[in-house]
Amino acid sequence: MRPVRSCGWAGLLAGAALLSAVAAYAAPAPKKSTRTTTPSLSSQIAAQKKLIEAQQDSIAAQRARLDTLGAAADSQSVQITTQQAQIARLLEEQDEMKKRLEILESQAKLPAWEDSLEVRLKNIEAATKKAPELPPDMVSAGDFPGSIRIPGSDAAIKFGGRIRTALVFTLDPLGSDDRFLTNSIPVGTTSIGEEKRTNLSSRASRLNIEFRTPAGKQELRAFFEGDFAGTDNSFRLRHAYAQYRGFIAGQTWSTFSDPNVGVEDLDFEGISSENVIRQPQLRYWWTSPKGNRMAVSIEQPAASISGASGVNLFPDVVARAFLSRGKGGHVQVAGVLRQLRGETPTGLVVSDWGGGGTVSGQLPFNVGKLTDRILFQATGGAGIAHYINDLDDARGQDAVFDSTTSTMEALPALGWYLGFEHFWKEWKVVETMNLRSTVLWSNVTVDNTSFQPFDAYHRTNRFAINLVFSPSGRVDAGVEYIWGNRRNKDGNSANANQIQGVALFRF
Repeated sequence: MRPVRSCGWAGLLAGAALLSAVAAYAAPAPKKSTRTTTPSLSSQIAAQKKLIEAQQDSIAAQRARLDTLGAAADSQSVQITTQQAQIARLLEEQDEMKKRLEILESQAKLPAWEDSLEVRLKNIEAATKKAPELPPDMVSAGDFPGSIRIPGSDAAIKFGGRIRTALVFTLDPLGSDDRFLTNSIPVGTTSIGEEKRTNLSSRASRLNIEFRTPAGKQELRAFFEGDFAGTDNSFRLRHAYAQYRGFIAGQTWSTFSDPNVGVEDLDFEGISSENVIRQPQLRYWWTSPKGNRMAVSIEQPAASISGASGVNLFPDVVARAFLSRGKGGHVQVAGVLRQLRGETPTGLVVSDWGGGGTVSGQLPFNVGKLTDRILFQATGGAGIAHYINDLDDARGQDAVFDSTTSTMEALPALGWYLGFEHFWKEWKVVETMNLRSTVLWSNVTVDNTSFQPFDAYHRTNRFAINLVFSPSGRVDAGVEYIWGNRRNKDGNSANANQIQGVALFRF
């Protein structure tokens, strides 16, 4: 019987040990402190995101290499296949990483990684569409094209100008070597400008500034411009005026002139008969019910008299009408009334009245797909030499003082030009160069008095032809040939020739 008891106690002890082991195995693990769960999960999420981002960079690099290999020759097809396999493997690894990240984020109750990334990308895209933040006293743009706003004010300012460089070859006697002055052609003498010469100059370069500021329901505008064509390349005033509503006060193109004709003559002097003078004035302009522009003004007279010095008293009175003709065309007519008043060396003050009219314009017409233009201007009257380019430079051509009778007489004069501007066909070689040419003929005639000297200016003719191209919208380059002839009162005449190469850079 003892052997049986002994075996029973041993079985009980073994069973108890087995139950204890089972209970220990099945018992739940003790809970970890919540203080360490969140940091650990956040660290895992951050680490997983870094892995995904690194994986994306690797995929992008592999794709870039694939694109490079794809552009290579067929001999690289084996490398392409290998690269594609590597990309496929990387994509599978990325999918597994994303799944692991989703599990971690769901446990941490965070938004999906792709959703948060999409939101960030949208925010970045929206930010790039906004102008950068600027200090409170600055703005990013002005009120008119090309301008900037002045800090601390409601005014806008614009800077501009041009660089003009000209290479001039004078082939015959001429009283100037950087331009073509028809009135300076020496007649009956070789003492002035008898030798051929070359001149390279940039003195016609310009600078300008424009201001605009609100003034009630309108705006106030001011414009300044000068160049370096003064004596010894000194700075010279071209424009300085203010404009408000229909009023203009200051120095600018005369109301009697027509700068809108826009003849492309490369010579800095301009066309001999041209009426484009700048002078101080007070002008008022308005638009008629039919859409045409009208203007009246009083302007600085600046009379130039042979045998007397101008002593201006009564301003020039000008009226004009600008008539639009569609597609860039127009016709302008204007008239001027002048008092010519001068003082002789003996102190005698004499005067006469003068006046005249002008008509000008441009008439565009189509030649194939291109537009050519006819350009014209005629200016005539008595005592209006001031408004004809060649006569204004010649000086003393408005009127002549007769010392024998102590009287003054206004000189009748007529200046006209006719031009044709042609745009060349769109040759493939130059189709982007805006290649064009202008042909011009200009004539100026003075009706001389009997008491003028025999060598007095009587008539000039000027012919010019050029070829101009524009490699860009702000650059012009061209070459021009000019021929001129001057004839004096006594019938003697002389010719001159000049070739000019000009480059213009506008900014």
